[in-house]
Amino acid sequence: MPLTNCSLTGIDEATPLVELAVVSDMYPYAEWGFLYSPKRQGTPGRYPSLSRIRRAFKELPAYVRVALHVSDSGIQQLLDGESVVSGLVEQVRTRSGRVQLSIESAAGAVDAERLREFLLARPDMVFITPHNDSTQALTRALAGLENHAVLLDPSPGRDVSPQAWLPPMPLVPCGYTGGLGPESLAQQLPRIYDAVGKAEFWINLEGRLRDEHDRFSMSYARKCLQIVSAEASERLDFPAPRPLRRRCEPIALIDSGLMRDDDNAREFETMLRLLIRATRDVADPRVVDARGMAESLLLRKGTLASSRDEAYLPASR
Repeated sequence: MPLTNCSLTGIDEATPLVELAVVSDMYPYAEWGFLYSPKRQGTPGRYPSLSRIRRAFKELPAYVRVALHVSDSGIQQLLDGESVVSGLVEQVRTRSGRVQLSIESAAGAVDAERLREFLLARPDMVFITPHNDSTQALTRALAGLENHAVLLDPSPGRDVSPQAWLPPMPLVPCGYTGGLGPESLAQQLPRIYDAVGKAEFWINLEGRLRDEHDRFSMSYARKCLQIVSAEASERLDFPAPRPLRRRCEPIALIDSGLMRDDDNAREFETMLRLLIRATRDVADPRVVDARGMAESLLLRKGTLASSRDEAYLPASR
């Protein structure tokens, strides 16, 4: 599949981790980006607390793809071996995740040769750097490294789609970003496909996944994943089939702790009740299995009785 990852960046403090697990099971090419900046971590908005990031990297199921985006002084600290950012990168490594270094925000303070040596010492990890007019020298300095990829960003800091997307660079994996979101992806993704031809690529979305309160919107993220899936279907370009879901998976999500203390747990329970209610007359074995898993999940949470009451209400038409 040419499109390998749809990277959805900016997971924040309020994003329910259990939703990342559920959505990733539906869309295996989803990759969830966590932003790290020493001076901005834990502030309202896009930079969740360290404890939140550590918990996510530790407790999310192994099939959930994650990426760590390091910016500001965090890049230099990583090269210096500082324990906090180095620990986060190690957690990502154990999950086979990727690390993006937002070099443009480091004000040119990164020693390119030192960064090259850092990447050479970690051949089992993929590191991404942005490529634009101001970072061309860095891209050249990292040329030939098998674990280096570039994110083609024509409008760094402005989040604007270009008039024409660039073709991928030779001999280096390339991603695309710029003005991509639920309202623009259906128009821009075919243009990116046309630019890349048969080469593999990924897309990165961030700014346009925020709601009016600057919170990461799972609704926007799901819409973008649906667009990616529809485009792949039109091109007969399907992702690799995902493994069959385990019957115990919803129970395992509870046991892992992903559902504790989430502000949106009530909304998730409501979604399960609606699933049970909407499928009560469906006899398809796959639907019966899904309904059974939803009931088991609510049973473990002690709210199954109310969901069964709702199941006997007339279904919406």
